[in-house]
Order: sequence, then C-alpha cells, then structure tokens
Amino acid sequence: MQGRNYFFKNFVKEIILKRKKNIENLILKNYEPKFFSVIDVSDQHKGHKNFKEGVESHFEIVIVSERFTNLSRIERHRIVNRTLKEEFLSDLHSIVLKTYTSKEYKLN
Repeated sequence: MQGRNYFFKNFVKEIILKRKKNIENLILKNYEPKFFSVIDVSDQHKGHKNFKEGVESHFEIVIVSERFTNLSRIERHRIVNRTLKEEFLSDLHSIVLKTYTSKEYKLN
C-alpha cells in the first residue's frame, strides 16, 4: 500500500512542477509575445496560510504582445486570467501580471 502512496505523491508533484512550463506554453500559443517572462515566486510565501511545499502557486508574469493593443489594463488581465483558468483550478494561487505592447514596453 505504501508503494501506491509514494507513486501517487510523486505523480502529483511531477504534474504540479510542470506549471511554469504550462504557463509559458499557453503564453506562446495565445499571445505570440515579442518578450515574456514567467518567474516562480512561490517560495516567498512560505509561512502563509495554505502554503504547500513544492507547489508552484505564485508567479510574476510579464508579457509583451501586440494582442494587447487598444485593450485596457483590466481587459488584458481578464484575457490572461481566462487563458490560465485551468491552472487556477489546480493550485495556482496568484499572479503578478504586467502586460505591454511593444511600444509601451520600450517606454518603460
């Protein structure tokens, strides 16, 4: 019986540790970014309520894409949150999101 528990825990951990890669793939597929960055900052939340060791749950994400042209910051965040819906349903807790067009990014 212990073998099954070990296998299941490792299987779940392996799926969860792929979250960063999944997010990167979703960004590439949906936004054709000129630049993007996905940084796992989950360890900064140790000691917080519901923190799970080894789970990629908190990210800082920057996306530079022409898909954001003529969209407000709220509209941009809504579409990215929709893109990440499945991740939020499986232990993604929060993201700090910065979205830019190429022109806006050059100004920063």
